[in-house]
Amino acid sequence: MKHFLLTYVLLFIGFSSINGQVKSQYFDGPYIFHQNDSLRIKWVEKGIGHDSLIAISDVGIFKRKGLPTVDLTDLDFEKNTQATYTDIKKIVAFSDVHGQYDIMINLLKAHNIIDEQNKWIFGEGHLVVTGDNLDRGDKVLDILWFLFFLEKQAAKVGGKVHVLLGNHEIMVLQGDIRYLNKKYLYTSGVLRDRYHLMFGRGSILGDWIANHKVMTSINRSLYLHGGISEEITKLDYSIEKMNTTFTQHLVRFENDSIFRDSQLQALYFENGPLWYRGYFKKEQMDDFPIDKILNKLDQDRIIVGHTSFDDVQSLYGGKVIGIDCSIKKGETGKLLLFKNDKFYVGDMKGKEKPIAFNPNSKSSKSSFYQYVFDIKERPKVTISTNVNRLLRKKLKEEYQIASIKVENPDDGKSLELKGRIRTRGNIRKKVCSVPPIKFDFSKKALDSIGFLKNDKLKFVFPCNKGSRNQELLYKEFFLYGLYDFIDSNCIKAKLVDVILNDGKKEKYNFTAILIEDEAEYARRKNARVIDKGKLRASRLHRKSFLKMVFFQYMISNTDWSVGNKHNLKFVKFPDIDKVVALPYDFDYSGFVGQLYAVPHESLPIDNIHQRHFFSYKVNEGEFYEMVKFYKSIEEDVYRICDEATYMKPKTIKENKKYLKEFFDLLDRPERLKSKIVK
Repeated sequence: MKHFLLTYVLLFIGFSSINGQVKSQYFDGPYIFHQNDSLRIKWVEKGIGHDSLIAISDVGIFKRKGLPTVDLTDLDFEKNTQATYTDIKKIVAFSDVHGQYDIMINLLKAHNIIDEQNKWIFGEGHLVVTGDNLDRGDKVLDILWFLFFLEKQAAKVGGKVHVLLGNHEIMVLQGDIRYLNKKYLYTSGVLRDRYHLMFGRGSILGDWIANHKVMTSINRSLYLHGGISEEITKLDYSIEKMNTTFTQHLVRFENDSIFRDSQLQALYFENGPLWYRGYFKKEQMDDFPIDKILNKLDQDRIIVGHTSFDDVQSLYGGKVIGIDCSIKKGETGKLLLFKNDKFYVGDMKGKEKPIAFNPNSKSSKSSFYQYVFDIKERPKVTISTNVNRLLRKKLKEEYQIASIKVENPDDGKSLELKGRIRTRGNIRKKVCSVPPIKFDFSKKALDSIGFLKNDKLKFVFPCNKGSRNQELLYKEFFLYGLYDFIDSNCIKAKLVDVILNDGKKEKYNFTAILIEDEAEYARRKNARVIDKGKLRASRLHRKSFLKMVFFQYMISNTDWSVGNKHNLKFVKFPDIDKVVALPYDFDYSGFVGQLYAVPHESLPIDNIHQRHFFSYKVNEGEFYEMVKFYKSIEEDVYRICDEATYMKPKTIKENKKYLKEFFDLLDRPERLKSKIVK
């Protein structure tokens, strides 16, 4: 205590010695506190400290030249615990203002969020400020009082201002003032009090900040300051529980309290939601489990600040968006906008450009695949062609004229295009009544409606009519989703309800799988397809390859090969020096169990349900690393099984039993190692 008092006395003496010109330009505050039936107001005006006590019955407007105007009759604030919002039409978000009030105001005016009097004109829109308004800059109080009253203005017209916690809010409230602008150190000297006590219990702004949430979900986008790490997902906290935990235990916490609780430590330190920077570390981007994290929180993307760039960053195919555009430098700024179902980046001049979810893409267009995959409900697809001719000549894979109509149940709209169609596949076109097909659009038709020229759609249908065949197709679709959870480097798949029309007459009606082709994957992930030349396992990205090999073993699939490029696609990412293998077509796996599926005659197994590990070299360290990884996700795998409610309960039970056999093998790793380690 003596040390702190001495520090502030010295600051006061130092401040008092500043020349008169600087003192006359020095303003700060007001800091307002509840004190019994009065308000205590502290401020600095022309370098002179003031400390006033006013009875509640006598309060009016606090107005001083050079300071924020504060309506003292309207200091209550909403203690809102709601953390999830849907169907919001307009959203604006920015981050890390760090005392740069003027840049923030200019940005909001440029994009018609506030008017010339700094009043809310954004209607029912939502504004999200993802933390770090404090520290560094010298207009922190201007920002806080502006947002305090803007929150009230928005609420009156059905809008919403979400001011979220950043790590610097927590730091200042806890007394960590390492990054404080020296102006506020002078304030401590003038007012003769430690700075963090200006936000202590009973202070209007301090209590308001302490009530802020850590994160909020809007339209399935999770907004927060730092990010959600894989470590945090293991706590199994909901969004609401994380918010509550910070409010009750991690804002203004008692000394040493977090060191007695491992979960509080995880939330508070570098992997916690206020400090995490892992999304932007290049050395781990190729293997980052973003899909696992999003699935755990039931979100489509995560939008964060904290890590500074010169522009908005879109990574992992738009699943992470970084919005800290270095406003703290005091030079310029940008913000993120959502309107008309699209994201945009807005600059200081009010200009908006569509955000490229592929960060290196020069095109703002989307693909037909993206259009279909973005539909939340199951789309209805009607394919019209000469079905009898298609099936009669299925072995020849000849193209014929066709049209496709996609009905979007989300908005009731539909899209219809002409093209051509042919059968595809190896065994399935020989044994199935309706083999897989490829639909080929006219590139001109795609371009005319604003789509990229990725013109091939791949569908897989139930092999034959009947509920059992439909269920087997569901099982195959499930494996695409499961592998998506295991490794984000995966081909996407989507269930679609398909009607095959012969003219106007319905011939087939079933649920099919739409499978992303390699060109679309390359566009989405900014990758290059490797389709020429031979490949060896040694050229493949090791960890991704090991995950894939163990996945194939888990589902009892031997119908794949690196050397022959059989049921594998290969892509090269600009930031990864190795090639990544993408598995697809799982119909020959024991997990799916198609009646036509038999193991290759060269393999030492009698049926597809016998697990067999190919002779790709795996050393002992890699083996145990994979055992540890797969054991760590066992409960998640069972959860994903339970969530696949498009299948019958009996099928779900069978799936869990089949996969449990694999996890039981992992419980006896020494026995399993003898089959795998070479």
